[in-house]
Amino acid sequence: MEEIRNLRFSEWPMFNRVMEDDPEVCRRLLEVVLGEPVERVENLTTERALEPHLGARGIRMDVLMRAGGKVYDVEMQASPARKLGRRMRYCQATMDTRELKKGRDYDALPDSFIVFICMRDEIGAGLPIYHLNMRCDEGEDIAVDHGFQWIVLNASAWDKASAGSLRSLLQYVANGKTNDDGLVREIDALVASANADAIWRAQGVAMLTYIDEARIQARIAREEAREEGLAEGRAEGLAKGRAEGQAEGRAEGRAEGEEHLGALIARLLAEGRSDDAAAAAVDAERRQEFFAEFGL
Repeated sequence: MEEIRNLRFSEWPMFNRVMEDDPEVCRRLLEVVLGEPVERVENLTTERALEPHLGARGIRMDVLMRAGGKVYDVEMQASPARKLGRRMRYCQATMDTRELKKGRDYDALPDSFIVFICMRDEIGAGLPIYHLNMRCDEGEDIAVDHGFQWIVLNASAWDKASAGSLRSLLQYVANGKTNDDGLVREIDALVASANADAIWRAQGVAMLTYIDEARIQARIAREEAREEGLAEGRAEGLAKGRAEGQAEGRAEGRAEGEEHLGALIARLLAEGRSDDAAAAAVDAERRQEFFAEFGL
């Protein structure tokens, strides 16, 4: 029987489990990232699916928590992030829409934080951490009380961070190496404990395998679509731009489908329904049944 590999902290099933198993660790992680105190966690959920309204595109949030009246969304991004800025914008809009009830004034919106922990440099400037805040072009000292913060971590540049807990955290995310940092050592202990759960570990690896296979199939389909579109363009004398536009549209649709499938498989495995998760990955009819069951 083939040995099932261990899951890494940077893989979202493990990240979500660690954060859910010990909300205090999640709170301390946020303190390291934000560089400011975070109050006691009042509520924490993982794999939270949100839809701003019926018919709108839903999103799946890795860790959504509330502390001291503030709202925090923490995402582990091991794979390349497509259009990260616009994705963060949509996360923010979805969170705000759910927070502000009908008839309430805008000052009822809680302060919110969106944190993406990325394995790669998704911004491209080579920094270990990016604080993406609104600013006024006419004067950087002009404040706008919007009440939100966006932060993107780049684990690949951990060695450029100043010595301290943030550097240790980024290094651990990047390569799993520990040192004498208390938070990192505690996270590593939780990772080891989760990996000791053989049934859960097998389900987590299976879930990642299903999603990886879906990505591979989506990539193949995108290439085939592009070639088909180019061929149609040459045959019909159409412009290359139209052919590439066809491919891009198909790629967008498949990317959305991939996220949708990932959320479904996560729900099924969270309920111990590994056989149903396997069926959802390959059987379109069963997949639609499960989507209906969970309202996804």
